[in-house]
Amino acid sequence: VEVDASALLVYRAAWLRDQGAARITREAAMAKLFATDHAQRVIDRAVQLFGGDGVRQGMVVESLYREIRALRIYEGASDVQRVVIARQTLGAV
Repeated sequence: VEVDASALLVYRAAWLRDQGAARITREAAMAKLFATDHAQRVIDRAVQLFGGDGVRQGMVVESLYREIRALRIYEGASDVQRVVIARQTLGAV
């Protein structure tokens, strides 16, 4: 369900942009926040399932963990995305 929800948030932001919306800041922030938070939860579970192998260098799970963690920071950390969403929702510039 969360994977589909993530995709729909991305599609919504893209659709708004295609429709000529001047700003999609809030929608883009919502998509990034939701998708990366969900991905982090999934990879955390995977690391737990793999046990010690989940953190061993060279394992796919370990590599994905690092990549997903970086995605949560790149282009604004999750807390920054929450601030962006709040400001846009409340009408602050």
